Amino acid sequence: MNIKYFSDIRNFIGKLMDPVERNKTFYPLTLSPVEIANVIDKLEGIYDSPPDTPRDGNIVAIESSINLIDMLDGSQTTITVVLPGDSDPSQGKISVLSPLGSALLGKKHGEAITFFVGNRMNRFRILAVA
Repeated sequence: MNIKYFSDIRNFIGKLMDPVERNKTFYPLTLSPVEIANVIDKLEGIYDSPPDTPRDGNIVAIESSINLIDMLDGSQTTITVVLPGDSDPSQGKISVLSPLGSALLGKKHGEAITFFVGNRMNRFRILAVA
């Protein structure tokens, strides 16, 4: 075995002694375990159909572009639901693991979604799915 390997393990264990570092290491997601389970349930079978089978364009899936209206202030926005590694909120690419991304999965054109970020309630209606 490599000595650097043991050194890396020792550094990792040392970080676990600090509660702040431990939280950074083991809690990088903002979703609760129940929310993660719901996302996994929604993702099951999403890619099971043969590649030549057309996907229903009205259902939100990964790589869907969605036009939303905020029902609280009337503003409109367009986002794309992507995998976590491709997310870039400044370009409208929202992770499937984010509260908004997970709330949108499996929804159809015209449906309303409600989700919370902290203590703030957010309500959107889906205007279009592409």
